[in-house]
Amino acid sequence: MHYQISRQSNCSQYIDICLDINCYADQVVHLQLAAWRPGRYELANYAQKIRGFNVSFEGKPIGWSKKSKDLWLFQAIEAGTYQIKYQFYCNQMDAGGSWSDDTQLYLNFSNFAFDVLEIHDEEISIEIKIPETYQVATSMEKTGKNSWNAQNYQSLMDSPLLASIDLKHHSYQVKNSTFHLWFNGEIHFEVDYFIEVFRKFTEKQIQAFGEFPAENYHFIFQLLPYKHYHGVEHAFSTVITFGPAKSLKEKKELDELIGVSSHELYHFWNVCRIRPKEMRPYDLSKETYLDSGLVLEGVTTYMGDLFLLKSGYFALEDYLKILQKQTQKEIDQFGWRNQSILDSSLDLWLDGYKAGIPDKKVNIYNRGALISLCLDLILHKNGSSLSRVMKFMWERFGKSGSGYSMTDFYGLLKTESGHSQEMKDFIELFSSPGKDLLPELQKQLAWMGIALTFDYTSGPLLHHWGIRCEQEGKVTHIHPESMAYFSMMIGDKILSINQKPFSPEALQVEECLIIRVDRFGRELIINLQKDPSAPFYPIVNLLITTSTFLREKWMGNQNI
Repeated sequence: MHYQISRQSNCSQYIDICLDINCYADQVVHLQLAAWRPGRYELANYAQKIRGFNVSFEGKPIGWSKKSKDLWLFQAIEAGTYQIKYQFYCNQMDAGGSWSDDTQLYLNFSNFAFDVLEIHDEEISIEIKIPETYQVATSMEKTGKNSWNAQNYQSLMDSPLLASIDLKHHSYQVKNSTFHLWFNGEIHFEVDYFIEVFRKFTEKQIQAFGEFPAENYHFIFQLLPYKHYHGVEHAFSTVITFGPAKSLKEKKELDELIGVSSHELYHFWNVCRIRPKEMRPYDLSKETYLDSGLVLEGVTTYMGDLFLLKSGYFALEDYLKILQKQTQKEIDQFGWRNQSILDSSLDLWLDGYKAGIPDKKVNIYNRGALISLCLDLILHKNGSSLSRVMKFMWERFGKSGSGYSMTDFYGLLKTESGHSQEMKDFIELFSSPGKDLLPELQKQLAWMGIALTFDYTSGPLLHHWGIRCEQEGKVTHIHPESMAYFSMMIGDKILSINQKPFSPEALQVEECLIIRVDRFGRELIINLQKDPSAPFYPIVNLLITTSTFLREKWMGNQNI
C-alpha cells in the first residue's frame, strides 16, 4: 500500500490523499476508518471529516458503497493497482488530532488512514508533499526525502508526524537509546536545563523497568500561543500540546509541561506495551470496553509525578501540592457513592471525558492516582512497591505481547504484599461503589509523617450550607447531605441573600438565609435554616509532621 498526501491550499485545512492498493481480479476490498484512537476511549467518528471519496482503476471510476458510517468497500474488476482518493479536514489542534495551516502540517494517521482489512499486516509507504524548508518529526522509518515506511496499519496509526517551518530539534542519550525533543513554537525556558530534567526522569523510569527496548523515542511538542494542555502516548513517540508558550517562563507552568511529559513516557511501557487483553490487538472500528482504567491512567498519573520526585525535579513540598489538588478533587465530588473506578472505566465510552451528570462517576486519572499512592504505600510496608509490581506486569504481559486482566493485577498486588489482609481489604474497598477513599488515604499518609487535615474558612455558603457557586452567584454544586439539596438547583443564580446583593466576601454565618434566585428566568425566594449537618466541602491541607523510614523508602532514598 502506498499513500500520497498533498495540499492544494494550506489554509483550507484539507489534505488530499491518494491510496494505491494492489488487488487481484474480483477481490472485494474493505476500507475501515477508525472510530476512535488509542489513548482516548471515546468515539471520535473521524469519517465525518472525509469528503470527495472515490475509487478508480487506470483512470476510470469504480463503483463503491458504504457498509457503515466508517466502512467503505469496492470490488476489483481485474488485477492491478486501484486508487482511492479523498480529502480529510485537518482542523483539530490537540495531541490526538490533525492540523494544517500556512506554517505546518501535523498528522495523526489514526484520524484518516484506512485499515484495509484484506491486507491488514502489509507494509505501508508514505509520501508527503511539503515545502523544502520544513523539518519533520516522526518515529517512522525514513526512506527518502519526503517518504517514510510503516510496518503495517497498527504501526502507521501509532506514528504521528509533524512537518513545520519552525521545528527545532534537540536530543539526549540514556544508555543505548536516543531521546529526541522536537519543539514547534516559541521556547520560553532554558533548553539545557529542560533536557537535564528529562534525562534524569528518563533514567529513573528505565531503571524501574530494567530496560528501554527502543533505539529512538520522540517527544513532539506543539507550543501554542493560547491556553492548551494535552498529551497522547504512542509506541515510539508522544505528542504534547501546551500553551500559552510564554507562560513556560513560570515554574508552575513548566511543572505542568514536565509533568505530562513524564506521564507520557511512562505510557511507553504501560498502555503502549502493557495492555489489557481487550486491546490485544487494537480494534478501532468499535468501542473496546475496559475495566482497567485504574492501571491504564491511574497508575500512570501517579508514577509520572512520583518519578519527578525520585529524580529530584520535585521537592517533597512540590509533590504534596499536586497531591493536595488531587485530594481536593476527590473530596469535592461524590461519584464514588454510585460507581467504583472499575464501573467508571467501563463507562468511559459514555461520558468519560466530560463532566457528566452530578456525582455519577469517578475520574480514573485522579481517583486512580490516589488509589495507586495507597497501593504503593501498602506494598512498601510489606517490602515491595507498585513500581516493582509494574515491572512484573512488563515482564509478564508487556514483553510477551499478551494482555492482562484486573485479576492478574490484583494477584500481583496480593503476592507482593505477602497476601496481607490490609491489601485484600483495600482492593475490596476501591473495587466497590459507595466506599470513601479519604480515611484510607489519611491513614496511609500518616505512616509517612504527612498529616491530611481539613479547613473550613473559605466561606459560609460553601461550608455551612453546602452551596458552591461562581463569583457572580451561579450555583455549580450542592452537597447531597445539605438541606439546600432539596430547595436549590444547579444553575440557579443567586441575586441576593437576606436582602443584600449577592457577594461571597460579604456573607456572614447566620441562623437562616433568605435567598432570592433567578431559576432559568423565574425569580424565587428560598428560605434556608442553619444546617445541622454542616460543615461541608472541606479544604484539604497536607502538612509534613515528621520524617519516617517509610517515606525515605518511598522517595527512593532507601533501598527496598
